[in-house]
Amino acid sequence: MRRTFLAAALIAALLALLMIGACTQEKKAGTEASSPGQGTPAQESAAATQTPSVTPGKVLVDEEILAGFVDEPNHHFGLARKAFAAKDFATSSAELYKCAGFVKLEAMRASGEDRRMLEDAVIRLAELADAIKTGRMSAVDKLDSAYANAELALAFHHEMKAQEFWKAEDRKSAGQDLKAASMHLENSMKYAGEKAGADTKAVIDDANDLGQKLVEGTALAADKVGKGMQDLGAKIEEWGKKTLAPKK
Repeated sequence: MRRTFLAAALIAALLALLMIGACTQEKKAGTEASSPGQGTPAQESAAATQTPSVTPGKVLVDEEILAGFVDEPNHHFGLARKAFAAKDFATSSAELYKCAGFVKLEAMRASGEDRRMLEDAVIRLAELADAIKTGRMSAVDKLDSAYANAELALAFHHEMKAQEFWKAEDRKSAGQDLKAASMHLENSMKYAGEKAGADTKAVIDDANDLGQKLVEGTALAADKVGKGMQDLGAKIEEWGKKTLAPKK
């Protein structure tokens, strides 16, 4: 993805949020504190033009803009994992913090059980980033386990948001979140070392297809969309019970 001035400003804000919130391990129900982005006057002007509201102590990002960053956690985790394998621990730690930052941004959209799951995932990723930076972590499977858990939380969150938007008759937003939920479920299984079975893959593909049609404005029967969301939600719940179950 091509980085814009807005993307750079958003990443800076996310890292500020993460350092203030997750690193102190304080789970706050309200908006997290952040520091204003820094850049040239042109950069700040561009970011301000595209960002609906930025006020001291808060970072507000339009839903439409946020949808464009849905794969950023996976992008930065991939970079963190690659750097970790190359023993470039400083880069690995920095990229993992960015990954956690984007998960934190999604947590700020949540208000129920999904928020708790996302905030827990942020703390776990931030703790691993700190452990990598200080040389206290050497096993890549711990990275994969933490990220699989984060992707599960993201899948659960986006499926809930898709249902909310669908009930509110915001078809495009519902489609965006439905596509995101299907992607995150697949990512979670991949990093947990689990290959999706034929039935699960069919549900994921169907949800992604339905989401894309909703985004494009294609007319769809309500029962078809409802079934697609319900089926995906059931698969996310099924995977959650399996991956979060105590290991024997």
